Formats: sequence, C-alpha cells, structure tokens
Amino acid sequence: MFLAAPFLWGMAALGLPVLIHMMQSPRARLINFPSVRFLKICRKNAVRRTRLKNLILLLLRMLLLALIVFGMAKPFQKNETTEALPEAAISMVIVLDNSYSMGYVDRGTMRFEQAKLAAIGLVDSLKPGDDVAVILMNEKPVPYVRELSTDLERVRKVLREAELAIAGTKVEPSLREALRIVQKPPAATPEVKPGEEAPDLRRRREVHVLTDLQASSWSDVLKGNFLKTVDTTAKIYVSSFGRKGSPNSFIESATVTASGTHETTITAKVRASGAGSPGNIITLNVNDRNVTQEAFAVRPGTPTPVPLVTQFSDAGSYRCVLSLQDDDLNIDDRYYFTVEVGERSTVLVVDGEPSAVEPLAETFYLWAAFNPGAVAGGAAPSDARRIGVATLPTTSLEGLRCVILCNVGHLDGAELIKIENHLREGGSVMIFTGRNVNAEEYNQWTCLPIALTQPVGDAAKRQSFGFGEVRGNHPLFARKLDLRSARFFICYGSDRNRVKDGGAILRSFDNGQPALIEYIYEGKGKVLLFTSTCDLEWTNFPLRRAFLPWLYQAMYYLSNQDTEGKAYKLHEKVKFQALAAEYKKSISVTDPAGNRTVLRPQVKGGSAEVLFTGTSLPGMYQVDADEAFSNSAGFGVNLGVSESILTVADQDGIESAAPAGMISFLDVTALASVPQEMKDIRGGKEYWPMLFKLALLLFIVESLFGNFISRTKKAGGMEQPLFEVLKQRTPGIE
Repeated sequence: MFLAAPFLWGMAALGLPVLIHMMQSPRARLINFPSVRFLKICRKNAVRRTRLKNLILLLLRMLLLALIVFGMAKPFQKNETTEALPEAAISMVIVLDNSYSMGYVDRGTMRFEQAKLAAIGLVDSLKPGDDVAVILMNEKPVPYVRELSTDLERVRKVLREAELAIAGTKVEPSLREALRIVQKPPAATPEVKPGEEAPDLRRRREVHVLTDLQASSWSDVLKGNFLKTVDTTAKIYVSSFGRKGSPNSFIESATVTASGTHETTITAKVRASGAGSPGNIITLNVNDRNVTQEAFAVRPGTPTPVPLVTQFSDAGSYRCVLSLQDDDLNIDDRYYFTVEVGERSTVLVVDGEPSAVEPLAETFYLWAAFNPGAVAGGAAPSDARRIGVATLPTTSLEGLRCVILCNVGHLDGAELIKIENHLREGGSVMIFTGRNVNAEEYNQWTCLPIALTQPVGDAAKRQSFGFGEVRGNHPLFARKLDLRSARFFICYGSDRNRVKDGGAILRSFDNGQPALIEYIYEGKGKVLLFTSTCDLEWTNFPLRRAFLPWLYQAMYYLSNQDTEGKAYKLHEKVKFQALAAEYKKSISVTDPAGNRTVLRPQVKGGSAEVLFTGTSLPGMYQVDADEAFSNSAGFGVNLGVSESILTVADQDGIESAAPAGMISFLDVTALASVPQEMKDIRGGKEYWPMLFKLALLLFIVESLFGNFISRTKKAGGMEQPLFEVLKQRTPGIE
C-alpha cells in the first residue's frame, strides 16, 4: 500500500534518461585517414565498450528515478492487528500499575519509575488531536485523568506526579474501566457528510497496561470471560516490567505463645518467592528496642516458621516489630503487632498424700516447680498455693485460674460441686492420678474426660514405657520438648472408646494407653487428665529436664494466661471498647505518617465503643485513651501478603483469555523501545526510508560510474577522451 499514491505518476519521468541518452548519442563523422586497418579494429572495440557502459549508466539513472518516485509515494505494509491507517487519530488509555509490588528495585531503578517513563514516552508518541486518559491500577481503578483529553502536557505532568500506592492489584476492574473510557467519542466530532465514514470510526483505540504482570493480579482475568464477551474495537498492549525469578522474602504472619517462666515464643512465618533467600536474619524489636534475632534459611513457596524466644517480665502491652534484612522490595520486610501480657495467674495445688517429710509429699516436685526461688532461684509462671485434701472444703476457689488435684482419693458431693462451679466460671482443673485414685468413684465425676479402668504396668519397675504419639497442632505442644528420657512404670488404664463428647486424647504412651486427655466442661472450663503421678512413685519424669517446661506449658494453657498477640490488616476496622462506667474521655489515634484522628466513643448498653477505620498505612499506630479501652496501648497494621508473591503470569494464558489479536505484549528491554514499537505497530512496516537510503547510495554509484566511463585508458601519461588523443597524435583531424 502507498500513503501518497499520486506520486506514482512520477514514474513517467523514467523516460527522461532515455530521451537524454538518445539526444546525447554521438553521430558518426567521416574522417580521411591514410591507413584505417588498425583504426577500424580499435574503433569497433571502443564503440562496443562505450555502448555497454552507457547502457549501464542509463539503467542506473532510471533506477535512481524509480527509487525516488517510490519513496515519495510512501509504500508500507499494513499491520495485521489494526484496520486504521497510520495517520489516523488515536484515543489512548494508559493503565499504570501503582500497587506496592511495583516498588521492587530492579537493576537499580524502581519498576514504578520505569513504568512512568514508558507511559510518558507513549504520550510523547501522540500527535496533536490525539487524546489520552490515565488510570492508576491497584485494588480498584483510580481514574487519574478521568476522560480522554487532548491536553498532552497536562497528562505528562500528572504521570510525573503519580505515586506508588500501598495496596494490592486487581486487573479486571481497571481493564473494564479503561475499555469503557476508550470507546467514548471525542468531545468535538467533525460533521460527517452523507456517504462518508465517521472520522471517529477510523480512530485507533489503544489501552496500554504497564505492570509487573504479577500472577495473582491477573487471576480474575484468566478465570473470567469478560474479555471474550466485551464489544470493543480497542487493542490492549501490555508492557511487563516484572522478571521471572525475581527474589523476595516477606513475613506472612506471627503467632504468640506463652511457653515458660515469663517466656514467650513469637513464631514468624516467613515466605519467599522467585529465587528465594537461602539465608536471612530476622530481628524482634520490643518497645523500640531490639531484643533478639535469629538466622534462618527459607525456600521459595514453602512457609518457614522462625521461633524467637523472649521474656515479658511485667503485665501490660508491648509494641513489637519483626524485621527481615532489607531486600529489593523492603515494604514487606516488617510485621507489626502488639503483645498483651495479663496479670500472673493463681493456682491451687491439692496434695492427696501430704507428708511431714517434705520430699515424701505427693506434691514435692510440683511445688518445687512452682517455687523455684525457694529451691534453686528463679520465677514461676503462676502464684501457687498448696493445701491438703482435708482443707479443700473450707478453701475458696474464687479468683483462681487453675486447681491441680494430685493423687486425690476422694471428693464428697460438696467438694465436687465446688470444682464443677469453678469450671463453669471458666477456671481449669488438672488431675494427676496415683495409687489413692479409685477408678469407680472417679468415673462418676461429670468432669472426668475418660473412663478409667485400673493401673497398668510393672510395680517392680523392671519394665518401663515412654511417651508415644502426640496430637498435632495443639497449643499445648507449641514449644517442642524432648521427652524421650521420661520413663514410666505404671499409668492408670483407660478406655479409648469412652472419651466424653468435647474431650480428646492429646498424647499417648508407647504402650498404647492414653497419657494426656483434655475435656472442655460445659463449653467453658478446661480439664486435663494425666494418667500417671506427679511424684517418683510411678515415673522418673519429675527428675527429667523437660518436666519443668512441660508443666509450665500446661499451666499457661490451663490458666488462660493473658499473653496474646494482636495484629490488623490494611483497611481493617479497629474497635475500642470499655465498660460504660469506666468511660472517661475521647480517644486519639496517630497513624505512622503522623496524622491524628480524634474518636468519641458512644455508650451502647453497658459499654462504650467506637470504630477506627483509618488503617490505610502499615506500621504502629499510637493511641491516647483510657486504659480501660481495648487497644489503648496502640496497635499494628500490616500489608496483605498476596502482592508480595512476585510470580509472573503466563503471557500465552493472558492472550488466550481474549479474542485473537486483542492483547499484545510490548518489549520493555529498553524504555525507549515501548513508544518505538508502538510507532512501528501504528504505521505498519514503512519502506520509504529504506528506499531513500538506497537512492542516495545509487546516486553515489552513478556519479562514480559516469565519471569513470567519461575517461579512457591512460594515454601519454594521463587519461583523456579518445578523440582528444587522436587529435594530438594526428594534426589536422577535426
């Protein structure tokens, strides 16, 4: 095809070189010469060579004119992806991905900045009269230039000012909005004469998506069918600034578990994508002070739990931050949360076999564990009291978190009612068996988790057994303990088929007998039954190193120790609540950027409460409120993690989600390649620049060749025309 076909009439000029050649052809002249034998032979050869050279020169000149004429006619090969002509007006919508994954630093430059420069280059490729709109794409479309505008300088300005958002990506809503905008006719549509095609129908309509092509963001496009059903003439061009294998590590979540004497285990779940991070260091910061760190290795695709152990010595709220070493996407290398540590719990130990000789008492080792300061120095997880079973009827259980029954042989009706009421109020009971236990009486207790049978084992202590299988993922086993050295000689047998509803066998012995059984009494209080003793009569467990942390884990679990981690996600509502009687003043919340919001709680029933909805930034939020309110010490807000997985979507899959030819991918190996490739796509393949270059080369060749044939071989030491040589050698020749 030709953009300027009328210039082809210039092909008639090809006759000019022929005409000039015919007019300049020399006429034969009769010359008298005494002897012409040798001259005839010379002249015949010279004429043949001259004719051939002149013919070649004629063809060169004709070809030169033909190249010039074809070049002026502007031949081109039309691009198959568009019906519009190269000079057609363009309506363009730029969809610029500003999700936080575009903050990835790739080869020294943030991907978002690369995309902005490419977008400005696309605007620079437009002509006066073309129009453009801009959409910022994250979790929802943000129209930045809402309607198609011909003010290209204004569009360049807003692109330069565009900022990265702290949000994920959803491609489908932004594509829908872009296709809606690009189909709108221009504000000023020229009048169409009868029989002519509307100029707007000849416009090129382009949607440019500049993104890192993150797989999760395109999932809705791949799973849906809207591109195949949408009625549009627009073409979608995708420029991907993401690269396969881009490494990134991030913290997905954190759990808090009280696991010892004022000891808390914070387990960070770390994930990696791309090439991963074979080695990293995680640091725990508490109240603006780094307290511990751990080195670890993480593999792509598999969450890696990393435990960090610290101590919270006093009750209260602690602001905590987990940090990874900064990588190329450092916005997701922090995790913010708070830890609430409650008051120390109170435990009542009931000794079923007391003794005036302390080491002989049933609860000697148990009591030593609760009072390490009296034995070997240290602090216990709870404030403990110890009584004999005879004192239980006169002892109040009010305010107690846990009651431990150690080899208690008999409880009368009033004592059982007292224990049951304690459970109904949310308290806990732990039961150690022993030789005083009467299985028939225990099986009548409504709070017993399982029916007991009789003691099982070797009273002579010649054969022993150990701990066996464990029920996974139970909070009681959050901290892994090596219990292999604990040996048991006797345990109370029980019927596995007679576990009460709401009960579960948490751990067994390797002889097949249940060892630890849990039961939730009336949906409130916890009951934990250990089928061996807490002294050395049936086991050596109290002498093993693992006994103390095992007991502390059980106490923290049963006592409902108020050690709790709390974190929020972006845009999640934070509730402040307190008893109405303790409500005194307003609440002030300051976000990580220093913006302050004042909230005024409203009294509803017996409580005062208010919701804070301004969680739009990750980080720690400072709170100034009455201590009676929840979250009064502050709270942490974190990113959603799906945007941190930098897997690149499959281009073939995206192209197949739309009609053939609707979506094309542009090369972004260099920022200038995007507008240049679009120029090639819009104009098709242009041949005239190449034709003009060939014409210039042919002109040089023709000039050199014409100068060459106008000279003869060397004659007398210099090159001269043939007849000049003859004149010099034969005077009188005209």
